[in-house]
Amino acid sequence: MRWLRWLRWTVVVVAVLALGVFFTAWWTLRRSLPPVDGTLTAQGLAAEVVIERDARGTPRITARNREDLAFATGFAHAQDRFFQMDLARRFAAGELAELFGAAALAQDTRTRRFGFRSVARRVLAAAPAGERALIESYARGVNAGISSLKTRPWEYLLLRAEPRAWAPEDSVLVVHSMWWQLQHDSLLAELDRRRLERAAAQRSSPEAAQALVAFVYAGHSEWDTPNYGKELCTTGCAHPPQPWPPLLRFTGSVDGAGGEPALAGSNGWAVAGVHTRSGTALVANDMHLGLGVPAVWYPARLRIQDGPPLDISGVTLPGTPAVAAGSNGSVAWGFTNSYGDFSDIRWGACTGAGHLERVEKIAVRGAGETRVVYHDVESGVLLDGDEFAADVRSGECAQAAWLATRPEATNFGLLGVEKARRIDDVLALAPRIGIPGQNVVVGDTGGRIAWTLFGRVPRGTGPDRLFGALEFRDETDHPRIADPPVGRLWTANQRVVDGPLEAVIGDDEADVGAGGYDIGARARQIRDDLVGLAHPATEADMLAIQTDSRALFIARWRFLLLELLDEAAMSDGPPRREFRALVSDWKAEASPDAVGYRLVRAFRGNVLDALWNSFASGLAGENLRRPAQFESPGWRLVSEKPPGIAPPGGVEWRDFLLARIDATVTELVQECGSLAACNYGSRQPVAVRHPLSRAVPMLSRLLDMPTLELPGDHHMPRVQDGSFGASERFAVSPGREDQGYMQLPGGPSGHPLSPFYRSGFEDWAAGRPAPFLPGPAVHRLLLRPLSSAP
Repeated sequence: MRWLRWLRWTVVVVAVLALGVFFTAWWTLRRSLPPVDGTLTAQGLAAEVVIERDARGTPRITARNREDLAFATGFAHAQDRFFQMDLARRFAAGELAELFGAAALAQDTRTRRFGFRSVARRVLAAAPAGERALIESYARGVNAGISSLKTRPWEYLLLRAEPRAWAPEDSVLVVHSMWWQLQHDSLLAELDRRRLERAAAQRSSPEAAQALVAFVYAGHSEWDTPNYGKELCTTGCAHPPQPWPPLLRFTGSVDGAGGEPALAGSNGWAVAGVHTRSGTALVANDMHLGLGVPAVWYPARLRIQDGPPLDISGVTLPGTPAVAAGSNGSVAWGFTNSYGDFSDIRWGACTGAGHLERVEKIAVRGAGETRVVYHDVESGVLLDGDEFAADVRSGECAQAAWLATRPEATNFGLLGVEKARRIDDVLALAPRIGIPGQNVVVGDTGGRIAWTLFGRVPRGTGPDRLFGALEFRDETDHPRIADPPVGRLWTANQRVVDGPLEAVIGDDEADVGAGGYDIGARARQIRDDLVGLAHPATEADMLAIQTDSRALFIARWRFLLLELLDEAAMSDGPPRREFRALVSDWKAEASPDAVGYRLVRAFRGNVLDALWNSFASGLAGENLRRPAQFESPGWRLVSEKPPGIAPPGGVEWRDFLLARIDATVTELVQECGSLAACNYGSRQPVAVRHPLSRAVPMLSRLLDMPTLELPGDHHMPRVQDGSFGASERFAVSPGREDQGYMQLPGGPSGHPLSPFYRSGFEDWAAGRPAPFLPGPAVHRLLLRPLSSAP
C-alpha cells in the first residue's frame, strides 16, 4: 500500500510538472504574439499611422506620407514575418550558420562566393536620395515592430538566439535572395551545358559540338507559343526541326539522377478591355515557387491620405516596402520569370594574372569562425573548390559572371509603379527597374495591355558580355509589346517572344533555350483557354484557367504507350496487360484519383531520364541535369525512331521502349504495392511546411499546413508538385479591385497561435476565390509619433 501511495503521488507530481512546463511554454509563446489593437508610440514617424486588419489578418495601412507608409509596412512585416525576413537576408549574405550552426555552412559557402552583402551596400550607397529615405524608414519600422513584441519572436525562443536589428542594406539582400531563387539554377544549367559542349568539342569540331547542344537543349520546338504583336500564331509557328546531329550517341548508363526539372516559374496574362465584360483590362497572375510556412508573399493594402493620393493593393515581399504585384487603381500587373540570359560561363585559368583572392569569414554557431578563400576574375567569380571539382581536371576552371552581382542591376525602382496611371508609364519605367529579369504583363483602366521586362537588360552581345563593362537598354530599345491586335498576352516561362526581341532576351543562348525556358505546353494551354472563351472574360474565367489541370501535354505519350502495348507485347506477361488497361481507361487530368495519368507520366519520365543519362554520361562522363527542353528531342527520338541512331543498350527502339515500360511497372509496384493503387495524388502530396518543423518533428502539427492530395502538375496551368506550386493566385481589373480575387497558401501571420496563421490556406487548396481587397476592419492599431505622446 505504501508503494502504491508513492507511485500515485509520483504520477501526480510528474503530471503537475508536465502541465507546468506546457503552460509555461504556451504562455511564453503567447507573449510573442504581436499587438493588433490599441495605440503604440514609435520613434521615427512624422504623423499617425493606422494598421487595420480584417478577419483574415490582411492589413490595410493608412499613412499621411510615403515615408511613414514605408515605416508602417516594415512594422507590420516585422510583427508577423520577422523570422522569414531574417532567413532571406541571411541566405543571400551567407550568414545562416551564425544562427543554425555547421548544418548551414555548406549553403553559406555557396552563397558567399557572390559577395552579396558587399553588393547590397553599394546598391544602397548609389540609390537616389528619395528611394534611400524610404528604405531607411522601412528599416526603422522593422526594428520598431520587433520592439513592440513583449518577447522576441517565437522562433528565436526555440533556437535560443536573439534577433539581430534590421539594417537598410538587408532589404537589398532580400531582393538578392529572390535573384538566387529565380536564377541560380539557370547559372548551374548553363555550367552543365558548357561542360557538355566542351566534351563534344573534344571529340569533334566546335561547330559539331554546337549543333549537338542546340539539338538536345531544343531552343525551339513544336511547343513554342510566343506572343506576336500583329497576329495570333496558331499553326505553322514553330521553327523547322533541327537535323539529327552526327555526335548524338547513347553509350552510357541509363541509371542516374532523374525527374522532372522543377523550374521556378509562373503564369501571367492580360486581356484587353475589348475582350472583358467590364471593358477594363484584366490581369491574372500565379507565381510558382517553393511553398513553405509562412507563405512567400504578404498581402496588404497601402494608402496615403494627404498629398498625392496612393491606394495600392496586392502582395508584398517581407523585407521590402514595395507591392510586388497587384493594382493601384489605374494599372494592374503581375510577373513570371523570364529565363533570359543573365549569367555567363566561360573557361579560363584557375590561377594567374587578373585573379583576386578574397577571404570570407563565416561565423558558425558553436564552432567559431570558418575562413573560405574565393577568387574573383574581372566581373565574375571562379567556380573552384569541391562543388566544382570536375572542372579543374584539365587545368582550367569555369568562371561565372552573374548580373545579380552588379550593383547597378538591383534597385527599388519598382516603387515607381505605384504612381503609374497608364501602361505607357509602366513601359517607360521598366528599363530602370532593378530586379531579377521578369516578364511583366500590365493592363490599365482604359482597357490597354502590354508586356515588357522588369529588370535591367544589357546592350552587349556575346558569350562573355557580362564579364566586362555594361551598358543597359533604355526605353528606346528595351523589349516590349503594347496593344497587341489579338487583345491578349500570355507568359508562362516559355519563349515569350520571337524574332529580334528573342535575341535581346536570350542573347547568344537564344538557340539553346536561354537560361532554361519552359517547353511551352503550359503557355499554349493558357493561350488556347483565353482565345477559346465564347464570351467576354471575367475574373471567374481567369480562376478557371489558373486551376486547369487537364493533361493535354502528356496525351501523345499515352497514344505511344497504347500503340506499343499490342497483343504481341502483352503476351510477355500480365503486368503489361494491366498497365495497358489502366492507361487506356485514363482520366485525362492530373487529379488526385487518376491512376492512368500517373502511369503515363512515370513512363514518360523513365524514357526521358534513360535517354538523357545514357547520352550525357557517355559523352561527358558524368550525369548532368536533364533540361526541360529535352522533351522535344526526346519525343522526336521515340516517335521517329531514327534508324541511324541506336537507343541505349544498342537494341531496337521498340525493345528499348518496352523495357522502359517494364522498368516503370517495377518502379510503381515498389512505390504503391500494385499498379491499380498508384493514384496520382499519393505520388507526392502537397506538404507546406515550416522550416523549423523539419528539425523538431513533434511540432509539425502545430507549425505545418495540412498535407493534402491536390490536382495539378508541371505542364498545365495548375502547377503543383509536392512543396512546389502557386505561391499566390490573383486576377484583378484596375479600378475594380472589389471584384478581384486573391489566393495564398497561408495567412499573413507567421505565429502558430495567431488566428491569421492558416487563414486562406483552405481557399487556396480548393481553388476558391477570396477577396482581392481586405474586408471590414476587425482590429485597429494606431501608431503615434513619439513626439506626440501625451
